[in-house]
Amino acid sequence: MEVNSAYTRLLVSDLKACFLFYKDVMEFKVNIEDEKSGYAEFQVGGMKLSLFRRQEMAEIIRTIDKPTEAECQDKVALIFTVRDVDQEYHRLLHKNINFVTEPMNNTDYSIKTVYLRDPDGNLIGLYQFLD
Repeated sequence: MEVNSAYTRLLVSDLKACFLFYKDVMEFKVNIEDEKSGYAEFQVGGMKLSLFRRQEMAEIIRTIDKPTEAECQDKVALIFTVRDVDQEYHRLLHKNINFVTEPMNNTDYSIKTVYLRDPDGNLIGLYQFLD
């Protein structure tokens, strides 16, 4: 299989809240904003991150009769590599973000990490490589 490009699509229940989170809090560059069609796209480093309404995807793939929510462990995590985890942590604290963890060193992988969630509950990890 030859892949020309790839991106991550989050299927969200509240498109507007998630769009504003990634635009205003995370400060990602907006490529597409189309609330009417239920789609948004951001440029994040070398990848694209898109948002699409969960219910509309369920209609497309004919799973609308299945529960939209279930309690379970996370099945997806967005990982963004940043230059300085502590700096981003403090910047986001000023935007009233509740973090899942505080910044921590993971010496097994030579990284510093911190975790938070978007308005839809998707897990986000910010990573910094340790020297």
